[in-house]
Amino acid sequence: MLPLADKPVIDHIVEGARLCKNVDDVIVATSKEKSDDPLADYCIENNIECYRGDLDNVLSRFVNILKSYNFDYFVRITGDCPLIYPPFIDAQIKAIKKFDGDLLWSEKESSVLEGQGVHSTRSLFKVFNNTTDQNDFEHVGSVFFISHPDQFKIVEMKIPGIFYEYDFRLTLDEKNDYKLLSTIYENLWKSKPLELLEVLLWLDNNPEIARINRTVKHKQLNRDIQEKKRKHWLSVPKIGFYRWEIT
Repeated sequence: MLPLADKPVIDHIVEGARLCKNVDDVIVATSKEKSDDPLADYCIENNIECYRGDLDNVLSRFVNILKSYNFDYFVRITGDCPLIYPPFIDAQIKAIKKFDGDLLWSEKESSVLEGQGVHSTRSLFKVFNNTTDQNDFEHVGSVFFISHPDQFKIVEMKIPGIFYEYDFRLTLDEKNDYKLLSTIYENLWKSKPLELLEVLLWLDNNPEIARINRTVKHKQLNRDIQEKKRKHWLSVPKIGFYRWEIT
């Protein structure tokens, strides 16, 4: 609910998600806790669909939503990444649908494209029915996915090189993250969702601003998940290859 250019972070995320050509519904999945009342109230007041579930079991929120819809695929967008990139989400959906896949894998991870992943619904149900790990409940099956890649149909996706040229942190976890994002929105926002490539170029031209949150690091669990993914998934056979090209 923190403001960026006079609008809550969640509003920027929802606006960006609604720009995706291959996304049919956008739903905010929050908890039933009183502390999340302001978020739920904001969604109701602004015609944003909202589901409220278990505070600690985020996985169950996703599963309960997907049980109510007849969708084969879903996009998990984390609430701390306002600068999502709709063309990337659309490309992921095309890639996973083309091969009837479950998960996507890229040999290199891009720090500026975090928090916007596409999965098959069946893959999430599989995790839900087979895990008892609290980290899976909190991180929507991430640990199970990483540890059991052989149980899923994985599609390899080639990401354009421009997204590896930048190593900016665009996630909102700590005060310096918010300071950076606020500065970005104060300078670039013009009543419509920001274009990620424009933001990257602007930060590249303003390195003193890009350094604002350089000392902030991901949680150790997140770093461990990414490292294990690189090790465990590299040799796992992929069912298809999709090259994303920017048009």
